[in-house]
Amino acid sequence: MRSIRVSHIVLTTENLAQMIFDTLKDIDNQELLRKTFEKLAKKYSACGSAKKGGDLGFLEFNTNARELEEAAMNTPLGEIGGPVKSKFGHHVFLITDEEEMGDTGIDGLQVSSLR
Repeated sequence: MRSIRVSHIVLTTENLAQMIFDTLKDIDNQELLRKTFEKLAKKYSACGSAKKGGDLGFLEFNTNARELEEAAMNTPLGEIGGPVKSKFGHHVFLITDEEEMGDTGIDGLQVSSLR
């Protein structure tokens, strides 16, 4: 299991989602990709995260649209994914960050913090 930060754009139609995906997929420069994605999210996304450029933060297991979560977990860092259909609409998404997940023990405490 990965710990990933995801931004997304939720659209009402598959055609619009495909058009936005096609616009973004050919951008090779990561900085330009993020800026373009944020602008498109603010302008077109039907999600409250639009105000934050589509940023959902780090995905928590089973708290987002399952279809989005599964697709995002299989998408490499820095890449665009989608369109993915869920009950919320059609998602185009970007994996913006990834953290290593470590075993903190059953109680959530790291053993080294107890010494």
